[in-house]
Amino acid sequence: MVEKAVEVYIEDLLRRQRLRKKGAPDENATLFQGLSDASLQTLLSNSRMNEFRPGHNIVQQGDTPGYLYYIMSGSIKTLRHGTDGQESTIRMLQSGDTFMDAVIFMGGNSPVSVKTLEDSRILMIPAEAVRRHALHDPQFACNLLKIVTRHYKNAIQQIDSIVIKNPIERLGYYFLQQHLEQGSESLEVALPFQKSTIANHLGMKPETFSRALSQIKKMGINVDQEKLTLRDAYVLCHFCDPDTAQDCPQYGTEQCPITIDSACHGGRKGCH
Repeated sequence: MVEKAVEVYIEDLLRRQRLRKKGAPDENATLFQGLSDASLQTLLSNSRMNEFRPGHNIVQQGDTPGYLYYIMSGSIKTLRHGTDGQESTIRMLQSGDTFMDAVIFMGGNSPVSVKTLEDSRILMIPAEAVRRHALHDPQFACNLLKIVTRHYKNAIQQIDSIVIKNPIERLGYYFLQQHLEQGSESLEVALPFQKSTIANHLGMKPETFSRALSQIKKMGINVDQEKLTLRDAYVLCHFCDPDTAQDCPQYGTEQCPITIDSACHGGRKGCH
């Protein structure tokens, strides 16, 4: 028997899917994108909804996860603990994101811990149901592959950022990604996570992060606790690279203000 919270969610999801057929796709519904009503109900029939307070450890590093987790609301971080007890933030996730998706297929223990950053409502889908459903529904298998591929791309970008970029470049690149995700014309960009969490994610100590913030302010980027205020919509263009260029609506157009010679190989246009 499906618990009431999951029943309500399925009904809402089906309603939104019908609406999506008439309009733009919902990027936050990637896991369920294109699934039939019957497929959704089969997949979620043994799922449950849980609510977690901030700072709750949903998964511990070394656990064998029994669920695929879908974030209904709130935010979480995945992290690793070093032998010295230090935490390293690997990913920061919000509503519509999933975690433990790759782990339940590769088997073994989780390489990361998962902790809530705020009050969070999580849909928990049994791992066995996910694996079984992927064998019988090609669309669902494709959705999972897209999600895991996106995680892989983000991991490569994070490694590149920490290894190759200096602190100011790391911070600017992160701000640019947020700017593109939230609308490249806006002069205000919400910070989805606390600055201390962002610093840890970018591999910076607090003092290094503070110095980088001071430097980036001189470029026309003001930062407070919850948002960025940009001097103009192009002020983050200095931090563009081929990956972010592909996500920019101005890429390859006459509105693109700069050329990234070294990063884009041959003088292709940049973006903001």
